Amino acid sequence: MLFQSNLLGQVNVDENTVLTFPLGLPGFEDCVRFKLFHEEENGAPRVLWMQSLEEADVLFSVVDAAEFGVRYEIELADDEVEALQLAKPEDAVVLVMVYRAEDAVDASHPLLKSLNANLRSPLVVNPLTQRGIQIGQLNVDAVLSR
Repeated sequence: MLFQSNLLGQVNVDENTVLTFPLGLPGFEDCVRFKLFHEEENGAPRVLWMQSLEEADVLFSVVDAAEFGVRYEIELADDEVEALQLAKPEDAVVLVMVYRAEDAVDASHPLLKSLNANLRSPLVVNPLTQRGIQIGQLNVDAVLSR
């Protein structure tokens, strides 16, 4: 299927690779179907674009938390496990939303802005079922290692 993204342009979407967030995302409850896009990069953490298929203007940048050495231990509620259709915890992938800081040292050049990640509200995705949820407002004790 072809989809017209306001930020990525016209993109081809394979229906078999669409992520479904049955509970929606906080603030974007009407957006439940997303497609992940990426550019190939060598050696750098891979930033993915998560495009809503309901709203052409809604696009998030996400990164696999493991790319930054972040390891989550999240206890999921029964309804969250059911929403993910998760059989084994190790099947889950945790993604974090990333963004460029608005208060960067050289705000005149967007690529020089620092990259920040929302560690308190990660996305948990089951790649086997193509289903995901967002966990909101975790209390995070971050120990980063690389």
